[in-house]
Amino acid sequence: MARVRRRRGLLYAGAAIMAAGSTFVGLAGTMTAGASKPVAHAKQSSKAVNVALDEVIAGFNINTSADNNFDLSQIIENVWPEAFLTTNKLGLVLNSQLLTSATQTSTKPQTIVYKINPKAVWSDGVPISAADFIYNWHAQSGLKKYTDLGGKAYDDATTAGYNQISSITGSDGGKTVTVKFSTPFADWKSLFGTIAPAHIAEKVGWNTGFNSYKNVVSGSWYTIASYKTNQFLVLKANPKYWGTPPKVKTLTFTWVGTDDSEPTGLQNGELQVINPASVSESLVAEANKIPGTVHQVIPGLEFEHFDFNEANPYLSHLDVRQAIAYGTNRKQIIADVVGAIAPSTVPLGNRMLMPNQPGYVNNGAAYDTVNVAKAKSLLASSGFTMGSDGYFHPSFGPEAGQDFTLSIETTSGNPIRAETVQLFQAQMQQIGIKITPVFKDAATYFGTDLPTGQFDIAEFAWVSTPFLSGNQSIYCSYNLTTECGSNYDHFANASVTALEQAGSTATHPAAEIADYNKADALLWKNMVTLPLYQKPQYFAWTNKLSDVLP
Repeated sequence: MARVRRRRGLLYAGAAIMAAGSTFVGLAGTMTAGASKPVAHAKQSSKAVNVALDEVIAGFNINTSADNNFDLSQIIENVWPEAFLTTNKLGLVLNSQLLTSATQTSTKPQTIVYKINPKAVWSDGVPISAADFIYNWHAQSGLKKYTDLGGKAYDDATTAGYNQISSITGSDGGKTVTVKFSTPFADWKSLFGTIAPAHIAEKVGWNTGFNSYKNVVSGSWYTIASYKTNQFLVLKANPKYWGTPPKVKTLTFTWVGTDDSEPTGLQNGELQVINPASVSESLVAEANKIPGTVHQVIPGLEFEHFDFNEANPYLSHLDVRQAIAYGTNRKQIIADVVGAIAPSTVPLGNRMLMPNQPGYVNNGAAYDTVNVAKAKSLLASSGFTMGSDGYFHPSFGPEAGQDFTLSIETTSGNPIRAETVQLFQAQMQQIGIKITPVFKDAATYFGTDLPTGQFDIAEFAWVSTPFLSGNQSIYCSYNLTTECGSNYDHFANASVTALEQAGSTATHPAAEIADYNKADALLWKNMVTLPLYQKPQYFAWTNKLSDVLP
């Protein structure tokens, strides 16, 4: 399971999010996992629910780097089947309506046997089978011998785990799937997280074939009934679904212009659930006073950060990146943008794990307190001379003899990020660096600028998952293109790549955590990115819905 860009508070609509061994209940449906009957339900069982979204999407294949974002994940996880579901306690539960079992039967070689529910079918009537597992492995393996239509290389959000599979075979009429690994994969339950329909993908293509929602047949609770580009998308209960049907028959996702407009939609009844990407004190205050609503703030598996593009002739120098980090007052940023909402938030010291996850270590403590003098000293030792206007002048490169200027790019229409950029601009002025803010719409920013390295410094959020292997594609060496497609920073370090690989092949969780923490420590030493803070997630919904679990 790859990380998705930006955020993930994830409120499931068709699955649910409760502790393992109980009935899963979300906005729209129930799924029994060790219980005899549903224990909760939506009060408005026959009506539609409208959920706010705020990030535009490019296409519908969440498994590609082009389409890998949070808002799409909220949609597609109700449409394409998943082998395992993540609970709101970060536990993992078998999707027992898709699979009757998923068992590790051998360690030498590591072998996993999946038993597909005999009733499981795609919404067009084609059985879900081993062919789907095989195709999804081929498409995400990173192996050059497997190609998309026209011989094109597959575009993948990540190849982690899939690139360690040596074979997949089907038996029992395609309802038993046997997966063998060439090397052990600790996070094997992360695989087959959103399974694309092989019989469709083979015809329309993996990379761009699902840009049209009409090609997205369902293998889960809902089908996509209609879509108006980045305005609204309607999910209807899948009439071919073989399991427990969703409680809410129609689920509509509506794209809103800005986060600040979401409380208005909740108040006037146009929206029933909101989870804004960035949470301001004024937004929370406005939403909290709406009568007949429930609200909750929780720490998310998501963190805001700065990326440094090492293709830039100045950011390629470690001293420059470290100077920026020492000059960034993360405590001030936190206090101004999220302190009133989540006062316990502190500077984040880890990229791999959030403070509410087991194994978290603060590897970035050296940067917890701003150090302007050290930042200036690092720039001076790197060949920068202070000018009369208070800005350093490089002695080399395209800005030699001029004010040292860098741009910081982030998404438009996001007041929290706009305030963060403004604070950063003032902080960098204190150490002699001129900052130019650049705001782009999400489609351009995530679809073009980040993947093609068209930025100096970038601010956005990575969304974590319970699977540490999801970090591989972000931090492994960028020149390993098939494996490291989310490394936008042109960073390469063989030791980091090796530690991530070792962690992913570990046979014990403690060893996996240790390896990823070592990799994170090296990333701090090299100041590849600067984590800012773990983002608080704010949820509000009408009390006409029950058992909503963020």
